[in-house]
Amino acid sequence: MERKYISVHSLNQYIKARFQQDVQLQNVYIKGEVSNYRPHPSGHLYFTLKDETSRVSAIMFASSAKKIKFHLENGMHVLVQARVAVYEVNGTYQLNVLRIDQDGIGNLYLAFQQLKDKLEKEGLFDQKYKKEIPRFPHSIAVLSAKQGSAVMDVIRTIHNRAPFINVVVFPIPVQGENAFITISKVLKEVDRIGFDTIILARGGGSIEDLMNFNNELLARTIFDLKTPLISGIGHETDFTICDFVSDIRAVTPTGAAIIATPDCKELKRKIFDDKKKLISVMDKKIELEKRHLNYLTHSYILKNPEQLYANQLMKVSQLEDNLFSKIKLFEQRHQQNNTILIQRLIKAIHQKIDYQNYKLRIQIEKLDAFSPLKILSRGYHLVYKDNHMIKSINELEKNDQISIQMNDGQVLASVKQVKK
Repeated sequence: MERKYISVHSLNQYIKARFQQDVQLQNVYIKGEVSNYRPHPSGHLYFTLKDETSRVSAIMFASSAKKIKFHLENGMHVLVQARVAVYEVNGTYQLNVLRIDQDGIGNLYLAFQQLKDKLEKEGLFDQKYKKEIPRFPHSIAVLSAKQGSAVMDVIRTIHNRAPFINVVVFPIPVQGENAFITISKVLKEVDRIGFDTIILARGGGSIEDLMNFNNELLARTIFDLKTPLISGIGHETDFTICDFVSDIRAVTPTGAAIIATPDCKELKRKIFDDKKKLISVMDKKIELEKRHLNYLTHSYILKNPEQLYANQLMKVSQLEDNLFSKIKLFEQRHQQNNTILIQRLIKAIHQKIDYQNYKLRIQIEKLDAFSPLKILSRGYHLVYKDNHMIKSINELEKNDQISIQMNDGQVLASVKQVKK
């Protein structure tokens, strides 16, 4: 069987690929002593990490190195977060360092990382649980140290941006043993009051100073709050567990105040700009409508409105012609039958008319029999006094002037005597 030989480069590439496929090697935590430390002008840091029996080469690229908060030097004991990689050129493996802390402080970081991973797996950081920050709050609760630059920055920023918002400060211990217990209790009480927004603020500090904000009890308290919470803890490079579990993280306490409030000055400017745009749009719309109205006013159709229905009249006329034509054709086809039917109809109509005339005469005769004039012709008279018909002798007095209505005329008389 023929042997297949590969190049050294191919071998190193294969080994590198195997390292990259091993998840365990992509995120390792190692502690050791720094030796052979060589900072490069580019900002990269080269050094060896060693213990009593072994050593490994390490490189920290400038993007990660600029986040170090202490001066790295030979002989320093450190805690490193890194991934293991293979340098293809010489076939050696090395550590690509992502984060480095002094031993001691590094233990705090490890505890922080372990808690972060735990809570993240439980879903406490999921975006779906984040509450929306009210855009126009009426009241804001600020939890911070009683006297400190952080709380003053928050109050000043809120007042400058939205002076109508009611701000209530709840003093809390921001460092010290078991400070997280007090913070949790105050948060629960504030949550029950019913503020629109809560700001949890603290100035910058070391990782030890911020450890109370990396506490599991406090994290779960924040997660259970019904009131939206903004965390403004430390500086831009400081991250705490509270930042991840809060509804939104601000890089500074001042940033938290900005997120929590609308900028009234900016709103006024925007309203003014929107008003100008609206007026401009309305002016253009009115101008277009005026042009359209002017066009319609001088249009041929409105000056000659009969043209609106001329075509319809022509169509109706055509339909009438077609209808009469069809009727005439129908009459021609059924003329004989129609003649008989018409004669029968005419006869029936005449009979109906004769019968109705007979009934009418009967009614006339009955009406005539009850006519007052008919009664007068038989010798009866109607007596009136002051245009009022007299029905009883009791209505007359001596010397009353009366009018007697006869069949063929009227007689005026005077009453000489009334016999009752």
